[in-house]
Parts: sequence; structure tokens; C-alpha cells
Amino acid sequence: MNLKLELILILVFLIGFSGCQPKDQTVEKKPNIIFLMADDQRADAFGFMGNEYVITPNLDRLAGDGISFDNAYHVAPICQPSRASVMTGQYLSTHKAGFDRPTDYIITKSEFEASYPVQLRNAGYYTGFIGKFGFAVGGEEKVKNDGFENRSEYMPSEYFDRWNGFPGQGSYFPSNGKFNGYKNISGAGHLTEFMGNQATDFLRLAQNIDKPFALSISFKAPHAPFTPAEEFRNKYENVDIPRMMNDDPKYHKNLPDVVKEKSRNAQWYFGRTEDYYGKSVDYRKNWHIQVESIYQEFIKNYYALITGVDNVVGRIRNELERLGIDDNTVIIYTSDNGFFAGSKQLMGKALLYEESAKAPMIIYDPRISKEEGIKREKALISHVDIAPTLLDIAGLKIPSSYPGKSIMPLIYSEKEEIHEAVYGENNFDNFYPLPSEVDNKKEYQSIRSRFIRTPEFKFIRYHENHPVTEELFRIQKDPMETNNIIDDPDYQEIAKELRNMLDAFESRISNNPET
Repeated sequence: MNLKLELILILVFLIGFSGCQPKDQTVEKKPNIIFLMADDQRADAFGFMGNEYVITPNLDRLAGDGISFDNAYHVAPICQPSRASVMTGQYLSTHKAGFDRPTDYIITKSEFEASYPVQLRNAGYYTGFIGKFGFAVGGEEKVKNDGFENRSEYMPSEYFDRWNGFPGQGSYFPSNGKFNGYKNISGAGHLTEFMGNQATDFLRLAQNIDKPFALSISFKAPHAPFTPAEEFRNKYENVDIPRMMNDDPKYHKNLPDVVKEKSRNAQWYFGRTEDYYGKSVDYRKNWHIQVESIYQEFIKNYYALITGVDNVVGRIRNELERLGIDDNTVIIYTSDNGFFAGSKQLMGKALLYEESAKAPMIIYDPRISKEEGIKREKALISHVDIAPTLLDIAGLKIPSSYPGKSIMPLIYSEKEEIHEAVYGENNFDNFYPLPSEVDNKKEYQSIRSRFIRTPEFKFIRYHENHPVTEELFRIQKDPMETNNIIDDPDYQEIAKELRNMLDAFESRISNNPET
């Protein structure tokens, strides 16, 4: 062998084993896929993220074995539209399956047939769904959603080989020997435990089917009501959990007036009993976390629900290992949205600040070798990247209709970034009147909003406000979004550029004309 050829072969060898690479790229067997989604879990509610109080040993181990993403973002941080976006790979203003007008429609049959689970099934995967589905799938007509997400006939069970999903919010505890319609044969005491039992049943069944499998598990936890299993709640006794670092009046006062006055997030935190228009509303005691005793009970229950999910993640990994399929099963973990939990003196979600809009994201691919320890990836990714990523893992072509991109080139160290920016939107305004329904349009205020996040900046625009309300943050230096620099002369060019980029985004996502 001549010297030149030998050097070329050595170079190819070194390139092939740099970064994160599949352990054996010649293996043709398609990987199994498990997609796990919590409900309302903040991106920082993990031990590996530095939270000293939440107990998540199995999720910490998953992050250690895989890769976690520090800059993953929801595209619509509230349950129904977020879940529809994850499955269909589309933005809210494209699929329009949200709670509030003008995006309050069902997902059509043809729209759902482009979703990742249907694509995987069509490609030969044995597919299953467990848990809270969260949105309505109907026929071919794009009709208004009249609470159809709460009805069984709008659940797409026929599109899965094994369906253990349920409509609506479901219940954490059994009734008449059943969990949300399913017999509690195993005698589980809590929904999260029951879903873990359904998961292990699926894995054992799939083991005997000559196909790769794709299992989607959508937990109810840690969504309200905050009622964890006693086993996990007991782990948080005899400890006072401190408030979020930015649960303080100085952070609340920096918020736009429309957020402080109109959002239910502030209404809940402060225990108000009148809405923006002076109408009486029920006092939501368990959400009035301005009161310290209520906060302590809430946060312990919230973390205990997360610990219950963590336990199921551990059980699933143990079962994969027992079945001997752990080395060919990719696991992805995320949440449908974040949760303020007192940050900025807010409760709930939907608003586009970091605590609500930033997503947890862990990807564990056992076929990839990596150095020991938790790898924290800094590149920007979006929830519309989940569907193309799942198809990419399966070796399938990504539909051109998907606006997102596969995350796998980041994991394989083929690229340092896949987006120059990520985007999101909130169309939930607590069912208040639309601009067309008020007399004085010049004073109209709304928390409907959109954001763009680049590596250095984050820009939020409340586009229906008169005048329009804008916020600009140096997000890397100001992760708590405390200093709005939108009027700073030094950043006017940046603001202009981000406005133009957000304008272009809005033109790409077919917005509903009903305003």
C-alpha cells in the first residue's frame, strides 16, 4: 500500500469515529422508537439541570446516556395546540387546532395522515399510543372544535396498531375499576403507574411481532389537579422548597401591562376573583401560590408527579433491557409546554416567556457512542423538529410539507446548528372578544403573541395590541428576561431585523382570517 493511500484511509477512519456516531452504521435493522411526553413539565425541573429538590434519577441517567438540549422551544406552549404541532409537525397557525379563536379547529383526517405515527406505521412500524391524546381528529372538513377533544369518537384509534389513549384530561385515579375506560387489571393506584403497566404490556407484545415498533406515551402528569401517588409525595415531606429565583415583585413589574392585567397567569397567582372585564370568576385556591403555604403544597405535589413519571421511565428502560432490545431502541423525552410555577409571579403556561416556552428535550440513541457524562447541546431546536427527527431515525424521507428539520445531524456532530432562529406563538387569550368584536378597536389589548429566538436575542410581539407591544432581550446574557431593550438606541438595527424575520415567519404560516 502506498503512503498516500494509507494516509487517506487513516483520515477516513478518524473522521468516521469523531463526535457522536452510530456504533454500527452497517446494521440494516430499523431501530425501535419510544417517544415520551410529559404535560406541563418545566425545562429545568430535572436534577441534571441543577434543580436540587426535584427527584429524577432515571431521567438524569437518560440525559447522561444521551444528549440534552438547552435551547429547545415549544411552538405553542399550551396543551392542545402543542400536541397537535408535535404529531403533525406543523405550527399552530397552520394546523389551527388550538383552544381559542381564531385557531380553534379540529385536525382533519388528511392532516393527521401526514403525522409522524401514521408515516411510521405506513413504513412498517408497529405503532402504539398510551395516555392523554389532547386534540380532536375528524373527517375531511375543517370544522370548529366544540370540545371534541373530550369525545372518544374524535380519537384516531384506527391509525395505531395498539391504542391505549383517552380523550380529554382523564383522571389520575381509578373509577369503578377502570382508568379512563381501561380495566385496572394490574391494581394500579395512580394513572402514571397504570400507564407504565400499559407500556410494559406493549413492549412484551411488540417483542413477538416481526416489526420495529414506535410507541408514543403522553403522560397526564404533572398537569393539574396536582394529585400525585402517595409513594412519591412522601419523598417531599419535611422539606421546604424555595420559590423560583424570579418569583419576586421586581420581575413581575417588568412585564407588559397586558400580561399583568389580562392574563389568567397573573390572575391565578394573585388569587383574583374578577377577570379583565370585571366579570366574577371562581377563586382557584390551589393556584393562588402567592400564599406561601399554598405554594409549598403545590410545588411538592408538582415535583412528586414528575417523580412518578421518572419512575415509569426507569421501568421502561429496565423492561427494554430485560427483553434484550435496549441496544436498538431510541428514546426521546420532552413536555408539551413549560410552567411558570411562580416565575415572574405568574402561574400556568401559554405566554411566550422562557419558563413556559422553553422545552425539555432528551434524546438517547444507544446506537451512538458518546463520552461519559451529560452532553448539553446548545443549538436551537423546535418542537416542529420532533416529527422529522422521528422519521429520520426510522430512515424515512421527511415530507416537504414539514417546516421543521431533523435534529439527528446535531447528534451525529454533522452540523453545529440547524436553525438560525426558532419561532412560536400564543393564540390563547382566555376566550376574550376578538378585535372585530369590540367597539373601541384603538384601545384593544390581547396577550396573543409571537416570538423569534436567535442564538443571542429573543423578540416577542403582542401583535393585536394598540399600540403593538414589543420586547427584546439579550437572552444569553439575560435568561430571566429582566431587561427589555426594545427602545435602546444601540439595538434598533437588531430589532428591525427580528421584526422582519418574524414578519416572514407570519407569512409562511397560513393565518386564519377570522380576526
